[in-house]
Amino acid sequence: MAIAHKLYPVNRGVRVDLFASYQKLLQQGWQPDASQARAVMRLQSLANALQSDLHIPPKGLWLYGPPGRGKSQLLDMFMEQLPVPNKRRVHFHAFMAELHRRINAMPPAPLEARHKPDLMARLAEEISAEATVLGFDEFYLTNLPDAMFLGRLMQALFKQGTVVVATSNWALPDLFQGGLNRDRFLPLLRLLEANLDPIDLGNGLDFRQHGKGMAGEGGSTYILTRAGESADAQLAVLFEENANGPTVPVPSFLHARKAKGTALWATFSELCDKPLGRQEYQQLVTSYQTIVIEGIPKLTASEADSALRLATLVDIIYEHRRRLVISAAVPPHQVCVAGAAAEVFQRTTSRLIELTNSQNLSGA
Repeated sequence: MAIAHKLYPVNRGVRVDLFASYQKLLQQGWQPDASQARAVMRLQSLANALQSDLHIPPKGLWLYGPPGRGKSQLLDMFMEQLPVPNKRRVHFHAFMAELHRRINAMPPAPLEARHKPDLMARLAEEISAEATVLGFDEFYLTNLPDAMFLGRLMQALFKQGTVVVATSNWALPDLFQGGLNRDRFLPLLRLLEANLDPIDLGNGLDFRQHGKGMAGEGGSTYILTRAGESADAQLAVLFEENANGPTVPVPSFLHARKAKGTALWATFSELCDKPLGRQEYQQLVTSYQTIVIEGIPKLTASEADSALRLATLVDIIYEHRRRLVISAAVPPHQVCVAGAAAEVFQRTTSRLIELTNSQNLSGA
């Protein structure tokens, strides 16, 4: 790792006690878990290192394991307590979208110059000045150009002394597994392995699926419809119950069934079969407190794009703690079980169960 001769700007008078915070979570219903306890110990050690009079950056951490293992909550706990004024916790896909916007806004930045080392250094200096500690939630890459771009940026960030803590469903060696031209992805993997210590949270309960939800807003509902039946009546009642305040206009990119107050009602096809991306979903979720998704089907392998859009939308709803009302033809764990999106959708399944308590499904 490159040496960064800098003293980390932390409040050394503030004591970080992640063990005490973890004990509070246990008292609130979390089950004692050896993997989580080890992760808390490693996070505490990193917090201690950042509070010491060091001039060499400590290695960051890579928290990985299947959905529902508390990775995001442990990251939140660490970032909230760390007495560093310039720290940032961000969902990884939101960070990547932001990077592309920043690159496009950097004059002159012609297309052929966007990946030059001097541009990466400039961008890394800006980001490092904003945050000496970066927390990435749900680190996952499927796009090779993004991986190559990120590799150059991360190399510059680590040289600046930036410390990274990331969560992921995958161990580092498994990222981009089976992707085309994976050999071109390996430099980023080696860089991450050199600068982040792995913490395996793979063994234990999925707390979301065992009724120990750790985030999300109350009042979300998952309605299971039977063949030939409609959930319109139930959806209408739930929609009206949450249609409060002045009506937020529906953005021009979406043809929705209706909007009233801060509630939006749209079909699965309107939301996920159209070429919408994270930016559009972010706009919807920040505009509406309640989102009704009507008619989620059992997705086939050929509908991977729609499944990934649904996964992105659910991620953003989860991040913003919005209320979600769904009608679907199958339970969450059966929505996407085949095709390229099936593995990614495991997290979505877990989050749908947590958000809607859909182990006890409401029938139409």
